[in-house]
Amino acid sequence: MKLIAVVSLKMKTGLLPQFIASLYKYGVGINYINLTETDDRWEDYSIEITYSVKKELIRLLDSLNKNTEYFRNISITSTLEDRIKGGLLKTSGKIDIENINDIETALLGGNRLIHEKIDAGLGKSYCGCFNSVGLISGHRTSRSNSITHLHHYYADSERDAVIINRFTGRNAFPCVIRYSSIEDLMRSLKSVEDNFACIRIMKTDEEELPYSSIIDSISRPIISSELDEKPLFYYSLLQKLCSVHKMKPEETAVGIIGLSGYSIRLTALLNKCGYAKILGYDSRERIMMSFETRKGLATNVENIMANCDIILIADEHGEHDIDEKMQPGQILISENPADKSPEEMVRHKGLKDYIVTGEHCAVSLIPGMLNGILSREERFYSDEMLLRLGDFVSRNISDKYMLPGLFSSFNENFEAEIQKG
Repeated sequence: MKLIAVVSLKMKTGLLPQFIASLYKYGVGINYINLTETDDRWEDYSIEITYSVKKELIRLLDSLNKNTEYFRNISITSTLEDRIKGGLLKTSGKIDIENINDIETALLGGNRLIHEKIDAGLGKSYCGCFNSVGLISGHRTSRSNSITHLHHYYADSERDAVIINRFTGRNAFPCVIRYSSIEDLMRSLKSVEDNFACIRIMKTDEEELPYSSIIDSISRPIISSELDEKPLFYYSLLQKLCSVHKMKPEETAVGIIGLSGYSIRLTALLNKCGYAKILGYDSRERIMMSFETRKGLATNVENIMANCDIILIADEHGEHDIDEKMQPGQILISENPADKSPEEMVRHKGLKDYIVTGEHCAVSLIPGMLNGILSREERFYSDEMLLRLGDFVSRNISDKYMLPGLFSSFNENFEAEIQKG
């Protein structure tokens, strides 16, 4: 994740190269630099920057403000904030309306023509619902701070709607369903499914989403951000790590600290692939029981740290304590970056590898998985399908353990792999 801001400042003439070096030192990138004013002693600049860690940006600003001899009139403006106000989405029609004739002919006439096509049995080609994806989140009515929680769910759906529209050409509509029981959620899904070509489950307030029950309840194809692309990504990442470090799955123990829907499905995939054992810990008893139904071994953090070759930290569980308990030769995967850089962790603790992932890690999988399930006319991704796709995805993960970007050819190649069956 990167944020955008504009820094305006006055600096002593000739200091620009050193200033740029300071930006890179603090992990700040540059989009453009404009020289707005100059004299014999000072130069005024407007610089658009990108940054990932806010505290690093604050450290940079503190450093500049202390050096008033060289830097003055420093201000920072978040240009991104103005752009996202009101949300990430807007809806628009395909028909341009410039005057009354456009309404009479293109809009009303086009609508009348669509009705004729529907009566002729061609509705699937002329109704927008057959090119639309429902991004569904489920929000329990009993949850405290309910409105704020609902808005967070909706915001994540807007993010994925932008990706889906840009890289698949399909319309994507966020929808948060309020429910009091799982049965209510399933009835609501059943009642709205005919509006969409595909249902994408974003998030729910359940510890473990009853995916099989939802699949049985609706007839439209269904994919899940939590139970499809994230398990696929982490399975592929583990396969890549085993390949790079010459580790055999049947001799490799994996530990997961912080269980969730995706890590439980990941456990099923790892067991079917033949990993030696999968240990897991979570403070919630119910989700630990679900983990055990997928043949995971429920235990404590200490046992995981002492007996696993690869450790996945999937929540914000005492990261500093984990750092201290890591042993030489282990591999650490964390969704939350530690204070130390991956290079420092590997060097000081003797780790084989340390990989930081996050919400961005599986983004490149979304377009291919969505187009793939619709083109194959499948209703869901089975464990066997994900295992087969994992071999392809792992071969495309870079040496820095990143998937190719959304603008690469990976999307088309991935979709073609899915269509192979």
